[in-house]
Amino acid sequence: MKKLFVYVLISFSILFSIQSTSQVLDSKTIEAKIDALVPTQVNDTTPGLVIGIVQNGKLIFSKGYGLANLSYGMANNPKMVYNVGSVSKQFLGYAFAMLHVKGDLNIDDPVGKYLKDWPEFEHVVTLRHLLTHTSGYREAYTMSNLAGRIVGVDRLSRAECLNVVRKQPELEFVPGSNWTYNSTAWVILAEVFEKVTSEKADTWVENNMLKPLGMNDTQIESYVGEVITNAAESYVFDPEQGYINQESNRAIFGAAEVYSSIDDLVKWVNNYRTATIGGKAVNKLFLEPFILNDGSDSEYALGIGNSSYNGLKRYRHTGGHEAFATQLSYYPEQDLGIITISNYGGKGWLATSKIADLLLGKFMTHEDKEEVKSVDLAKALLEPLRGLYVSSNFNRTLEIGMVQDSLTINGDSKLMPLSENTFYVNGWDSQLVLNKEANGNATLTFTDNSREIFTKVDSWQPTVTDLKGYEGDYWSEELETLYHLTVTDGKLTIKHRWLGEIPLEPLTRDLFKTDWSYNIKFVRDSNQNISGFSIYSGRTLNVYFKRK
Repeated sequence: MKKLFVYVLISFSILFSIQSTSQVLDSKTIEAKIDALVPTQVNDTTPGLVIGIVQNGKLIFSKGYGLANLSYGMANNPKMVYNVGSVSKQFLGYAFAMLHVKGDLNIDDPVGKYLKDWPEFEHVVTLRHLLTHTSGYREAYTMSNLAGRIVGVDRLSRAECLNVVRKQPELEFVPGSNWTYNSTAWVILAEVFEKVTSEKADTWVENNMLKPLGMNDTQIESYVGEVITNAAESYVFDPEQGYINQESNRAIFGAAEVYSSIDDLVKWVNNYRTATIGGKAVNKLFLEPFILNDGSDSEYALGIGNSSYNGLKRYRHTGGHEAFATQLSYYPEQDLGIITISNYGGKGWLATSKIADLLLGKFMTHEDKEEVKSVDLAKALLEPLRGLYVSSNFNRTLEIGMVQDSLTINGDSKLMPLSENTFYVNGWDSQLVLNKEANGNATLTFTDNSREIFTKVDSWQPTVTDLKGYEGDYWSEELETLYHLTVTDGKLTIKHRWLGEIPLEPLTRDLFKTDWSYNIKFVRDSNQNISGFSIYSGRTLNVYFKRK
């Protein structure tokens, strides 16, 4: 594949000091191997990506592939700036750690201490909960979409994000009990930050963090339409329309909106090891993962993941905004950082883990899958476990099937029995426990750092008459939105002025799914009449619509 060589900075020799072992790697070999990992869709006529590798504080590899601007034929360049999406969160997270250590605020304070007219719920939500995605607050992006205002098309302001929580009837879960990614929390954090410092959050970060680190090319978009200098564009490809330049209709720092270059992000990665700004106490607080109420590790700190990969400790975050897709990974014990930024969405995605495998593979530990010993179970024991399982939050489903004499999950992965009710799935980090309860119900439990329970439900093939029983108008006071449900072409369908028609597929009685990755559960009153329904998604739970 012909690749567009734009900019390469490679040392003539790369010295890795890893776990007291030195290894000299040939730079040309490294470049050739990384080139081979670049997606085949990327060439010198398409959008692409930039890659940077930093080791022992030095940028040892950086290169651009494909085009940064299709209109002018401008090549991707590690010195250009790219929207890093949710990777931006860690900048505000680090700023909060700085204020906490200084004593200007306490991240264990209630959110309401810093905001006027802020709603109080049954359980206290702290700033730490916001910083670690464990608050139980609503996610504004999902709520906006449900109301018919599609994020990326319609304007979304900070005030609207705050009002989503102000209109929230109750928390989605007890704060600290669950980890659910929530960008709205970071919009709230930016508001709190400005109340404490009397300065715009982006300005404070620029003056107290970016400039001291010499990140002079990094810019924070503070309003929609702001000119960002030396910025790449991002693109998606449509079979009918060709390349489309994706643009955003929101600019809310905290959740996203940082534009940075490979060169500048290297300086940021180095701060993980040097704590140049803030000092060791700030750095320690920033990187400390949140422990959930049940004692399990959330593997997420103040805006950055803290876990491991094949036995190696790793700090990591990803980000997606417009058609930019960013990954930033750092292996502290090897002092190795890897950054990839695609301006071609998923088509330009190169997992940093693949580069880590290439550079650090010999130091990784891999679970020996051959040592997992299965047991033989009679088909009669397995047969009752087949069926559809629904999570306790109604937002996920799993299908347990049977191929020959073995159980499978979602039609492909084979379940290897370790005991009569415990199963292992090749390539998964968790085990599955399938139980037939005394009441006849079957449950499925994921067991790893946390537990998620699924309950088996009966399959249901409704008639048109059954479906017509759900027809009617449903109103959400929280969203101030009306959904009209009707049967169209034999399917129960949502009709909405802005969303159009959304067909519903039955899962079990009173539970339907949509192709928008939302599940809808209908609610019945004491007389078994349908009184409303609730919507559940990966980030948002129990958005209620009352039947009119």
